[in-house]
Amino acid sequence: MPKKRIKKIRGSRTCGGGSHKNRRGRGNRGGAGNAGSRKHKYIKTIIEGVEIGKHGFVRPESIKNEFKLKRELLETLKELREEGKLDSYTYKYLKSRPELNVGDLDEIVEKLRDLGLAELEDDVYRVDLGNLGYYKLLGRGSVTKKIAVKVGFATESARQKLEAAGGEVEEVEVTE
Repeated sequence: MPKKRIKKIRGSRTCGGGSHKNRRGRGNRGGAGNAGSRKHKYIKTIIEGVEIGKHGFVRPESIKNEFKLKRELLETLKELREEGKLDSYTYKYLKSRPELNVGDLDEIVEKLRDLGLAELEDDVYRVDLGNLGYYKLLGRGSVTKKIAVKVGFATESARQKLEAAGGEVEEVEVTE
């Protein structure tokens, strides 16, 4: 039966440790504690099953609400399409805009009236953006028609543009 390696090297001066200068002091330990646990002691860390570092991320509440409202918008638009209140063009147009601008609204308000989602009274289009799933109206674009809008939040520039064209903005509470 062959000798085991440890017995074979027992009689030598350094027992397989290389030069007699090796294996001295603390310099051969690779650091104290968890030093090197992600570098040269990584396999040892894996074998021991130690979890390294922080885990997970908590998304800020304001961003959670934004995602929630966007998801609700898409669900509302999908329901309106299934009920036959939105055609495919209008559905795709609105789906691509998580926040609606006054320019977009001016462009599509006649189509909304044809679909029964807006009303025309005395040359003023009345639109409830909450029924469409929108909670915010932004001020980009120009307004050429008189539009009265019900919405959860409208920027100051959106409000000014609508009022300059002869329309109005009524803010209503957004239900969460």
